[in-house]
Parts: sequence; structure tokens; C-alpha cells
Amino acid sequence: MSDRSQENSPSHAVLRGVIVGGSIGMIASWFGYEPVKAFFMGIICGIFAAFTRIMADRLRKK
Repeated sequence: MSDRSQENSPSHAVLRGVIVGGSIGMIASWFGYEPVKAFFMGIICGIFAAFTRIMADRLRKK
């Protein structure tokens, strides 16, 4: 069996946030936002979401 302890590491949370945020930003460009601006705003929001997840996990472990 594989070791699943690395699946929820902080770097994975940030990577998932960047990918999902960028994707949502590009979807927002379908509705009239400038594509580059929507993409980077989505990435920034994804990073904030990832850090929120990391902090919540750290508080839960205490």
C-alpha cells in the first residue's frame, strides 16, 4: 500500500488552490472579465483558500 501521509501536505493544498483558482478565473472570462486579469485573480484567490485550509488543519491538530 502507498503512504498517504503526503497527500494532504501544504504544498499539495497550494497546488490544488492554484489549479482550481486559475480554472475558475478562466471560466469567469466567459462572462466578460478580461482573461488575464481573471486568471491571475483566480490564482490569488486559490492561494488564499489553500492557506486557509492549511491554517484550519493546523488548528485542528492542536
